[in-house]
Amino acid sequence: MPRLLPLLAAPFMALMLIAASKVPLARDGVRDSAVFNGKQNMPVKLYGIARDWSNACVGGKSASCIQLAEAFETGLGDITPNMRIAVGYYLEGCKKGSGLACAEAATIIREGSAAYIDLPLSHETARRGCEDLRNHDACSVQALAIYRGAGVAQDKPRAMALWEAACNAKADLGCRMRAGSLFNESSGAADHVSAFQAFTKACGAKASWGCSGLAYAYHLGRGTTADAGKAASFARTACEDGIGEKTQGCALHARYLVYSGNPKLVEKGSYMLTSTCMAGIAEACNDAGEAGKLKLPGSKLAQWEVPVSFRQGCDAGLTAACRNLGILYSDGYGSVKRNLPIAVALLDKACKARDAAACERLAGLGPAADKARGQRPLIDPALPSKQQLARASEEATSGNRNAALFTVARLMEEAVADAEWMLGGWMYYGQPGIFDTPDRRNGFILLENAARQGHVEAAKWVGYAYWTGEGVPVDRAKGEGYTLYAANRGDAESISMYRVMRGTVAREANDRRNAEMVAAAQRNANSWSTIFSRAA
Repeated sequence: MPRLLPLLAAPFMALMLIAASKVPLARDGVRDSAVFNGKQNMPVKLYGIARDWSNACVGGKSASCIQLAEAFETGLGDITPNMRIAVGYYLEGCKKGSGLACAEAATIIREGSAAYIDLPLSHETARRGCEDLRNHDACSVQALAIYRGAGVAQDKPRAMALWEAACNAKADLGCRMRAGSLFNESSGAADHVSAFQAFTKACGAKASWGCSGLAYAYHLGRGTTADAGKAASFARTACEDGIGEKTQGCALHARYLVYSGNPKLVEKGSYMLTSTCMAGIAEACNDAGEAGKLKLPGSKLAQWEVPVSFRQGCDAGLTAACRNLGILYSDGYGSVKRNLPIAVALLDKACKARDAAACERLAGLGPAADKARGQRPLIDPALPSKQQLARASEEATSGNRNAALFTVARLMEEAVADAEWMLGGWMYYGQPGIFDTPDRRNGFILLENAARQGHVEAAKWVGYAYWTGEGVPVDRAKGEGYTLYAANRGDAESISMYRVMRGTVAREANDRRNAEMVAAAQRNANSWSTIFSRAA
């Protein structure tokens, strides 16, 4: 579900706001404080004007609590992003009487964005915003918990009534959540038709979610008759002309572009699939992998992007992507070597989730599938890649070199950037039992490869290395470039580092100009024409 309150600025914009007068700056003073985030007390540094916002929040002004929450959510001035602190201030805003702050806090707690999930607390927070403070967005969030039975007894009719009331009161979130639940979480034909009608009304008002819903309805033939032409048209409208969150619509729009047969549109669609996959749309990841495998004219999807796209989709829970990744291991593809035990592990995962094509593929393997199950690696290859790497790190620490290296190397074959980051670090710094002697040259190559793939931590590390000459010749331009990328992805340290880098460049440029002016003055002092001109 999208966030409810508009964010103050993207992470990079936080850099630009430093010059503004009403942003929290350390130069204006600092005070230590703390806020309870529903799970623990979080220490807080309040810079400059943030101290005034805190005083007002404590004094009962919910708007000031929300101001602090937004500042810690996105980063503002010298405040770095920290969702665990942000949710605390949203909870404070809820206590001080803001129903919208209750809705925000409930959503964050339910989704786990603040590093913990507490469904009963999420429901109670939304309930307060709805029943005590009469906020329709909070009622919409409460209804989702009631519809799913998440932290409260399930009661679908009551949830529908809450959404209906919110929607009738012009609360767009209520309309959206009701339609989405009917479309995605119900198997009833009547519910699908009702969702289709809600999508139609919202799209008429140019809401991107409504046009996106219509696109998927026509694409899947759910709630209406399947019509690829209408699906493509509504997907384009949702992506290019709709108001509000557009990622889901753009993912489907990209799919239709990729299969349009027009090389220029295929190129545009391939870039869009990559970006929407990075934004967390699992279907876009799977579509990117399938399109890359087909090598469509105009496609900019490289061979190495095929396995990593399937991996990203599988890690996000899309069974079709797990199946497709399993097929790569079954047949062999590019850098992915044929490995039947790994293939069967992935196909088993998809089959257990009722993916018919995966079950059919397993059946075709016959007794070989059973044999492969007995040869499965120590670290389950069907686990999400981050869990596999966490296990690999544990095995490396405990001295199980082979299991650790096998897992990391295999994930590198899938082009998983986290794997290159881990192996690069082991090589660069040395890892007892695996790389007893550091290999900085090859380690740096792997770390920079991970940075080029968009790994934020790698980009930050490589940026600092190029800026300072850590293991490589100094290259200020590369240092700034990698650091800016990480800053734009919301990394707090990189935002601060980039600010320092730009300040250093500005000071050096100023020093050069001053030196040039002094030199020019000295030259002019010895010039007869200059002296004559001054005299005249």
